[in-house]
Amino acid sequence: MKKRRTSQNLKLSTIHELARKFTPGAILKTLAKEYKKYPRKSKTDAEYEFWIKVSRSTANLASGMEKWVEEWLDEEDEDAGK
Repeated sequence: MKKRRTSQNLKLSTIHELARKFTPGAILKTLAKEYKKYPRKSKTDAEYEFWIKVSRSTANLASGMEKWVEEWLDEEDEDAGK
């Protein structure tokens, strides 16, 4: 019987530190670049497809989050000018 993989525990302190220094879009953009390397190392077609989808969806989410940050900053600037 196959043993199910469990997600690895990340140190919350590391995540908190990154979240305080970088925008979510920047973090996701970096992850998307990293995930783009994974399909070449895939051992099966299914794993290859999985990493392609993860990379693309992470890049799309990063792009959307960058747009939201820009909109938020524009709103902040408008409010400050009033």
